[in-house]
Amino acid sequence: MSTVKPILRIFDYDKAIEFYINWLGFKIDWEHPHDHGSPKYMEVTLRGITFNLSEHHGDASPGSHISIVDFEGLRTYHKELNAKKYKYNNPGLEVPEWNPKAITVTVHDPFGNRITFTEEE
Repeated sequence: MSTVKPILRIFDYDKAIEFYINWLGFKIDWEHPHDHGSPKYMEVTLRGITFNLSEHHGDASPGSHISIVDFEGLRTYHKELNAKKYKYNNPGLEVPEWNPKAITVTVHDPFGNRITFTEEE
């Protein structure tokens, strides 16, 4: 079985931590380098979902859209996100036209990337 780890471009380490760690609830698995002034590259995970976040020019294009399917407990997760009162996102819970049996939540990171969580009910 293969594993996919999307690389998302970030421009500001502190904003990435605020969004991915403090708000979405991802955990940092590792990061490199540890010294100040160098571009950061880190791996973050949430419930088996793994992203690599990179400040390195050329690693990824801003404006990517990641779709996460079969995300269990999306209604609860949506409530938890909105309860945190993150001032840059207030995502809605939607039923997509293409699948009336599903619900989705789309969030926008500070770097122009979108992440859509989907659960089929």
